[in-house]
Amino acid sequence: MILYAATHNGNIFMALVAVVVSVVSATYYLKVIKVIHFDPLNVTETVETNKGELTTSNSLVIATITLLLIFFIFNPTPLLNSVHLLTLNLFYW
Repeated sequence: MILYAATHNGNIFMALVAVVVSVVSATYYLKVIKVIHFDPLNVTETVETNKGELTTSNSLVIATITLLLIFFIFNPTPLLNSVHLLTLNLFYW
């Protein structure tokens, strides 16, 4: 619908750019899907990890981010007001 409206309003170049960008992004997404699902897995390298240990600092970060997300899900007004003021300050100074 957007491309249809763009071509009927005379914005043919914009419609062509949108199609080219869509094709390029689709090829990159398909490459990622191909690597994830169809390429064989090389298990010759061994990577040392922390073996799933959860430290105090990691749990503090996870808890803080979780609480912020819950707060902004139930009360998004402070975040939206802050973003609104930032955009006004950025574009109308």
